[in-house]
Amino acid sequence: MPERPEHRLSAQYPAAPAFDNTRDTRFFFPSEGHAEALSRLLFLAEDRNMGMGLLTGEIGAGKTMLRTVLHTRLAPERNTRVSIENSLLGFDDLLLEILSQIQGQRLRVVDYPDRYTRLAALKRALTEQIAAHGRHLVILIDEAQQLDLASLEAIKGLTNIASERQNLLTVILIGQPELRALLRRLPQVSQRVSLRFHLTALSAEETRDYVRHRLTVAGYEGELPFDEEALATLYSASRGIPREINRICKIGLEHVVSEGLGRFTGSAIATVVEDLRRHGGLFDLGADPL
Repeated sequence: MPERPEHRLSAQYPAAPAFDNTRDTRFFFPSEGHAEALSRLLFLAEDRNMGMGLLTGEIGAGKTMLRTVLHTRLAPERNTRVSIENSLLGFDDLLLEILSQIQGQRLRVVDYPDRYTRLAALKRALTEQIAAHGRHLVILIDEAQQLDLASLEAIKGLTNIASERQNLLTVILIGQPELRALLRRLPQVSQRVSLRFHLTALSAEETRDYVRHRLTVAGYEGELPFDEEALATLYSASRGIPREINRICKIGLEHVVSEGLGRFTGSAIATVVEDLRRHGGLFDLGADPL
């Protein structure tokens, strides 16, 4: 029986965005680990009295996408949300960025020239703009493994800002596994972390479902255009890491369409994987173990 047209990939099929490296939250795949991480971090933020949280995961595990989803799931009527993407900033610059996001405008260094003025402004904002309206400040700091020890200690100090009944802010540190080792060097900071979660790779079954989800969101209709060998090769080569799955599938899609294959085969995926490895486009399992 010939394949139905919608079951085949073609040059006219606009599915390339399915595997783009995007922060579009429609593409968020709630694997067992990602769903649990999101649930726990939402609980942490909504509790308001847990101080600090920690989310770690390997490169490409989906931490930034999860942060973006978490940001959107925190109700703005109950929370003031700040997302820090560049953790190469020192603490004083972080303070200015936090204040700028709270105020909704870029603040000038000349108006807040030092740490004292910035901390004073943050305390005023917390009491007058946030707590006074029943909201809570949630600060999400991505790539937190880039922070220096002094900045981590100073960030911990922010959680001391509290009213008689509750803390006024929650800090969630997000980063690669070395962030955990960094915190072990700072026991006084580590003790403030009330919740920790480490994202692991997808299972083979989740990898299949992840690919199906991405294609469906991108508009593909029909059966999954992968044969079993293709899925097995994809999982083995990517190790279940979402970013690696996307990398292989994005290039694989171009190969499948250009060769007129209509679907992903084991040999097609193997060709892409071999090419990526030849040019250093995939992680070396030995050098970067999961």
